[in-house]
Amino acid sequence: MSLYAELGMALLLIDAVLVVNGLWLLGRGDDRDTAMLNLFVGAVAFVLAMWWAFGDSEGDPFNAAGTLLFAFTYLWVGVNAYQQRDDQRSLGWYCILVTAFTLPTGLLSLQTGDLGLAILWWAWGSLWAAFWILLAVERTDYTVPIAWYTIVIGIITAVAGYLMAIDLWLWTPT
Repeated sequence: MSLYAELGMALLLIDAVLVVNGLWLLGRGDDRDTAMLNLFVGAVAFVLAMWWAFGDSEGDPFNAAGTLLFAFTYLWVGVNAYQQRDDQRSLGWYCILVTAFTLPTGLLSLQTGDLGLAILWWAWGSLWAAFWILLAVERTDYTVPIAWYTIVIGIITAVAGYLMAIDLWLWTPT
């Protein structure tokens, strides 16, 4: 299976967790139900990252590292939601570190000719920056717009993941 097909399958799960997390931020989800999805998607992303780092795959340790940053986010959100933690400032500070990783990674994707993946990296980076504002800076007055932005990024991720999974991604390097 190609790297893009593997990534596409993962993105189909990631879009679900982003949409559910956005709805959860809007108060339309239970903490423990949301926790279960985050833990599941985080675990799947972790396994995929390990496959890319150590398995017989087209992936490499760099692909694995980027995936692990997001896998760890979902695992952390899952644990916090399950435990119904109110203080998530540390997670917020972690989110800004993820954002810092997405900026050059988008540029690297652009250099390989994958404009679509570059845009995704930057979109995810902007979302994780928004999570930093919400959680670390504690600007809860932005919860509703960040929730809707999370849903929008989830939908964009779904379309990208689907196109990658069915081998119709326009920017797949040859």
